[in-house]
Amino acid sequence: MIYVQPAGPRTQFSRAEAPGPDRARALPARRGSSRRVTLRDEGPWPLILSLFVHRLFIIAQQPDVKEGPTGNRYYSIDTFVKIRTIRIFQNLGLSLNEIRGYFDDSVDLPQLIGRLETLRDELDRHIEKLRERSNDAPPQVRRVLLPRQTVYRRVYPASTLAERTALLHTTALEGMRLYGTDITQRMYLVESSIRRPNKVSFCVAVPPESEGDHVVTLPAAPALSLYHHGAYEDLPAAEKKLRAYARQHGFTPKGTLRRIYLEGPPQHKDPAKFVTQVALPLEEE
Repeated sequence: MIYVQPAGPRTQFSRAEAPGPDRARALPARRGSSRRVTLRDEGPWPLILSLFVHRLFIIAQQPDVKEGPTGNRYYSIDTFVKIRTIRIFQNLGLSLNEIRGYFDDSVDLPQLIGRLETLRDELDRHIEKLRERSNDAPPQVRRVLLPRQTVYRRVYPASTLAERTALLHTTALEGMRLYGTDITQRMYLVESSIRRPNKVSFCVAVPPESEGDHVVTLPAAPALSLYHHGAYEDLPAAEKKLRAYARQHGFTPKGTLRRIYLEGPPQHKDPAKFVTQVALPLEEE
């Protein structure tokens, strides 16, 4: 069982025992023991943890008493495990009602598993983005599977970077106003034809259940991909590198190029720190 002692008066130190930067912090000896315990410069937490574990092994052998004769409370190991489970679910974002449903078997487990899997996938994407942000190595071409994604899509002619930027902003505001947004997916992307690069599809992620004008679902697709670190003006060179790699290794492109914006002006003032995933969708083998 877990032993919890009710709060009492603060420990009083004499002047000689008072904690100082160059002196070990003295703790009063336990009743019935002459042993004194000190906390060194690393702070109290290692000692507190060791005392807690020691107390756990001692108290676990005592009877389950809700209110002991000295006012101390004892909690069973089962209760401790339950509390730990609750904290784990809280850290995963579950509500108290969902946690209660888990213990009384009233929660829809397949739905709960689906939520946790979605959370896992979202964390994986954020971790991948952060890894790329910290990666100083030259960009490497990789074969990936672009995920299925529901987007609000508008197609416009755009020949300059300024036009693309303005039209993507307009499309993003329209899509979020009409349908909301899906923060579990890559938020903003553009796709253009290799043969007609000035005809551009501007896309913003919306919830998968969205239906209406200009809402489409991009199917999952194999692709060649690399992460470009730097200004948007340099993206054509990254796209040329993907097409050259496809020719050298015998891959057949579908005929489009996709730019997925991960970090840009909202996160960085320096364009050299922008991160964009450039993808070349491939024909199925």
